[in-house]
Amino acid sequence: MPAGIVFRMRKGLCGALLIIASSVSHASTSFSTSYPPDGSIGNYKKILLIPIDDRPATGQFPAMIGAIADVRVQTPPAFLLGRFLNPGSPDALLDWLESQDLRQYSAIVASADMIAYGGLIASRTGTTSLESAKSRAARFEEIRSRFPQTKCFVFSSLMRLAPTATTENRPWRENLVRTVISRERFLKRPMWENFVPFFTNSSRLPEKILADFDAVRARNFEFQTYLMNRTKAGSFDFLVLGQDDAQPEGPQIAEQQKLRSFNNDPNSLDRIYFCEGIDQHANVLVSRAILSTIGWKPRVRVVYTDNQGAELTPTYEIRPLKESVNEQIIASGGEIAKSVEDSDYSLYINTPNPSQSSFATFSGNLGEELEMGFPVAVADVNLGKTGTGDPNLFDALTQGDRAMKLIGYAGWNTAGNTIGTTIPMANVYLAARRLPVDPLQRELNQRAFLLHRLVNDFEYHRFTRPMAYEFIDNNPPATREETYGERFESVNRLVQQDLSQRLNRVFTQQFLGRTFFAGTRQYVLDGIDAVSVDLPWPRAYEVRLGFQLRAQEVKR
Repeated sequence: MPAGIVFRMRKGLCGALLIIASSVSHASTSFSTSYPPDGSIGNYKKILLIPIDDRPATGQFPAMIGAIADVRVQTPPAFLLGRFLNPGSPDALLDWLESQDLRQYSAIVASADMIAYGGLIASRTGTTSLESAKSRAARFEEIRSRFPQTKCFVFSSLMRLAPTATTENRPWRENLVRTVISRERFLKRPMWENFVPFFTNSSRLPEKILADFDAVRARNFEFQTYLMNRTKAGSFDFLVLGQDDAQPEGPQIAEQQKLRSFNNDPNSLDRIYFCEGIDQHANVLVSRAILSTIGWKPRVRVVYTDNQGAELTPTYEIRPLKESVNEQIIASGGEIAKSVEDSDYSLYINTPNPSQSSFATFSGNLGEELEMGFPVAVADVNLGKTGTGDPNLFDALTQGDRAMKLIGYAGWNTAGNTIGTTIPMANVYLAARRLPVDPLQRELNQRAFLLHRLVNDFEYHRFTRPMAYEFIDNNPPATREETYGERFESVNRLVQQDLSQRLNRVFTQQFLGRTFFAGTRQYVLDGIDAVSVDLPWPRAYEVRLGFQLRAQEVKR
């Protein structure tokens, strides 16, 4: 029997009933509130998000998380954010921001890279000077300073080694990565055997590619130093520097060490955080913004498939998994539970390549906690290099009505992306139970995002995306990096048809006809409406999925 279940049973029947009543989706709302002394809860209803780009992961996900707590996460007009290789419009975005009454928002969550460069992809290019980047950030700071009651949470990407995958750079982009890594090895050990790989790789690169790469890294490093200094000065309430897809070697290691060494001011140690990944940080900071409004920090109990896996460094990251988890819990506004008894929910993390015996124990304990109705969230970081979830875990989660009982789930792309989606979802759901929100909408929106993750994270990336890639591979001149015209329309229709069927199947098997309580009333899920599926960019790497769940009250 899991330790979490043992402690709950030892607390006695009354204690167990109180835990169940306050945390499980099929119980009445009985949380005590923790509002400010004046009896208000502040203007928590709206958050302004300036995303890193227009992909679903960076805008739609945080909006769906916010909706669980009846918080509207509003983004600027889409045309200001750009699309794929076309950057956003930072100056026009700041003009738009200046026209807004920021008093109506409880917080601003802003990508400094969108403000400075026009988005994540633009931050990997040298089209913007350091002076322009700082000037735009300073203008953003000045606009925000007029509304000091509106909190400001900022994030920025620590640059990865590989450029954005395009058809144009396909012949040399992997060689650029090899060149940078081999140079790093030579600089550490200037031996002939290390010089030869660097010379060989660099000689195959087009002219100026390496010099341009170095110039962009230097600019970004200086800009992030600037952001840290402005955060220390009090211009921003919180800053997250997220490490974009990383290799175990490369200049990003030294850059991050230097940036961390700058963060030595005792007054700013709790306001500047370094986390793995970048796409998930809007989720993380939306969670932090909502939790800060009610002054509550969920205490998270972390359960790993095996402790050895917790010490491993996941693919595309540079820090051990356990450190990454702890940092994202804190950045999201939570804290690590000091003991099992002290926790508000359990975060089960499926570590990379667990042994069969470890996984069996892990999934068994997970299943028992779900069956007993305790609040459980799951992060599947056994993703491999393809960024697709573990089918064994998916099977374990979709037994019976377990899926409906989760308060959070994710398993996509990288460990950092996954952790930074699961934790905010669980945090905000439990926070929503402390807020005066419509309980039915809370429960429906939580289940909608849960179904969204099961279908998007697992079904799309494991099945639909490979099928789309096969179609692209067989239909040149389409490429996995970029597909346009009739071929794009064809692969888009293929994705729409396949993923719509998968959505309906998962909904039918895991959600249709299941009952749940919202407040004191019982409801049954009886349908799914407004389904939409499309590829947001001219590639099949990600998908935009939309729908609404429908429920009817159970008459007694």
